[in-house]
Amino acid sequence: MSTASIRFISTVTPADVESKDERQSSISAPSYSSVKPRLPLRWQMTMIALTCMCTFGHHWSNGIITTLKTTIEHELKINNSEFATLMSVASLVNTFLCIALGFVIDKFGGPLLSAILAAFCLAGAAVEAGATTNGLNSYHILIVGKIIAAIGGGSLDNAQHKIFTTYFAPGHGFALSIGFIWSMANVAQYVGQSTANVMSANLGSYSWPLWIGAIIGLLSFLSAICVFLLDKHLRLHYEVIDHCKRSDQPSAGGVKAGTFHWSIARQMPFTFWFVVLFAVFQTAGVASFVSVSTQFAQQRLKKGAVVGGWVSSFYLILPIALTPLEGVFIDAYGRRVTILFLSACMFLISMLLLRFSETVPTFVCAYVFYAFSQCLTSAPQVEIVRNIIPDPHYYATAFAIKKSIVQGSVVIVVIAAGKLQDLSPTDSLESAVTLWLVYAFVSVLISGALLSACYTSLGQRYLPAARLSQVRPKHVEREAERLWELRQHAVAEEDKRDESMTTKQKEVALKSPVPSSVSLYARWVALGAGFTIVLIAWVIFGFGIEWGEHASVSGE
Repeated sequence: MSTASIRFISTVTPADVESKDERQSSISAPSYSSVKPRLPLRWQMTMIALTCMCTFGHHWSNGIITTLKTTIEHELKINNSEFATLMSVASLVNTFLCIALGFVIDKFGGPLLSAILAAFCLAGAAVEAGATTNGLNSYHILIVGKIIAAIGGGSLDNAQHKIFTTYFAPGHGFALSIGFIWSMANVAQYVGQSTANVMSANLGSYSWPLWIGAIIGLLSFLSAICVFLLDKHLRLHYEVIDHCKRSDQPSAGGVKAGTFHWSIARQMPFTFWFVVLFAVFQTAGVASFVSVSTQFAQQRLKKGAVVGGWVSSFYLILPIALTPLEGVFIDAYGRRVTILFLSACMFLISMLLLRFSETVPTFVCAYVFYAFSQCLTSAPQVEIVRNIIPDPHYYATAFAIKKSIVQGSVVIVVIAAGKLQDLSPTDSLESAVTLWLVYAFVSVLISGALLSACYTSLGQRYLPAARLSQVRPKHVEREAERLWELRQHAVAEEDKRDESMTTKQKEVALKSPVPSSVSLYARWVALGAGFTIVLIAWVIFGFGIEWGEHASVSGE
């Protein structure tokens, strides 16, 4: 173990850790030194409900734009490349902004940032609606609205997660709370997508769905204000145990909390970068396919926009019910890496069916598998990031790094798919689906390798955090002891201090980067690869603008 790691661990006395473990044994257990009453369950449930509503308006509005793809292209007289630019500009903005906001969320907390970011979502939704009102039909104003909404929407879910990392511990309700977030997000996106074309057809203007989305955004902003005020009230009158705060330990690597240091990114364990690599293909693939799902349903079923909107939003129904149940399963049994592997397999099967079969039953079956993939994508990745990093105080930063790189991948695949569709003489999406098929196949390989590492001695020695995220929460301490013994032969003799280390200290050490030059080099390569993906995204976005303008000039 490195000297830095020893300093990090040795600052914690066994008594401190035992006291902390005792405090965290139950999410509702009061401190014996506190005169405040314990936090009632009803207030925890209220916090979950209000926090889930913070992004309701954003997801509602986001689903509307994708569903109105055909209408927007016709009314604004834009091509597929220009629409891809419109959809990817939000991801582009967040390639760097997510990281900056991640540090801000870690410093100032989730409740305050939830209110600020929800205000950006509301303003962006209003600008989007205004861009389509009274015959304005301005493509550039619509892009401005998307950018404003992206400033808030890109990190609003991160702020939500930060709130729940404070109120819920891993294995004690955290995964369930994340499941509720994504369940409500799917409800919002489903209602927004399924009703957008219906309202547009019956009310005579496609601006009406966007204005409805802005009104829902106002309700979400008010919910975020309530979360901020409620958090202040609960901390003042009840004992709120901050489960992401390590008051008995310094921040990772001795970095001062709330301060931007690139060393935080460099000190993320290699398991974290494995999860990021998986998300670059699986999460980006699943998320980006939404941008064409309605139009693809129209082409395959040869139906209008209303039917396409209903069919393409069908995949959102299943996650509404299953995501909270998935959270309960993770809290009880772990198996996070297994769920990631299953989500990749579901995504691969879905894309195979869509690419190589054109029958209606097969199409429906493909969307069912896509729905399962959507169920298994979001909550486990949010949960696993918290479980594999050594210092939970920097959860928002770690999640922001992952999301920024994923957003870059989304930009690449969306713009490339738009270009492929423009190159098709029939405006077909068949070639574009091949991109998502490749993404799905690579994600299966990566998650399969990570799952194998959980059950082989070599993988458990060098990726112990993956193994700890796989076991049941109540068995984590026992597994940490076993993995520590497995690692000992690779640790220098002078660094062996297991006699004086508690189980919790060993768990933190196992989740910290392996102290070797190979590990350091690998983490530098991973960080460089992530930056490269973001850089490529910006370059591809520039090409996307040029392709769209060139296609418009050629078509005149």
